[in-house]
Amino acid sequence: MEEITLWNLLASGRIGNALGIIALILFGWLALRYANGVRESGDANMAHKVLGSIFVLSGGFAGYNWSIESQNWYIGTANALSNLKASGTEISSGAEGFIAQYGTEYATSADPVALIFWIVVIATALMSLWMPKNG
Repeated sequence: MEEITLWNLLASGRIGNALGIIALILFGWLALRYANGVRESGDANMAHKVLGSIFVLSGGFAGYNWSIESQNWYIGTANALSNLKASGTEISSGAEGFIAQYGTEYATSADPVALIFWIVVIATALMSLWMPKNG
């Protein structure tokens, strides 16, 4: 396999990642909209709050998993480039830098920034669902 093939595979994978980002943005907006609707509604019952909470938590978990998957696209590409180099194929200096930055074991947890982001989204929606309305 050639280096350019690995770069093309990474680029193709990033297209799918971009669609995932759009889906997660829509999820976050919908979760916050739903939570706000339940909060503003005078007739929302416990079932609305529980189902909304399940929706928020499941979407947050999906976003957390997406964050891990995104990291692993880079790590996998770096490891493939490293294997290519180990097989005796010459690689570019850009590939060397990519390996230095991302070449590691596969991620099993999201990076701290993604983790903080998903905690904030989940907490905001859950607070809208469960906190008493002022006024």
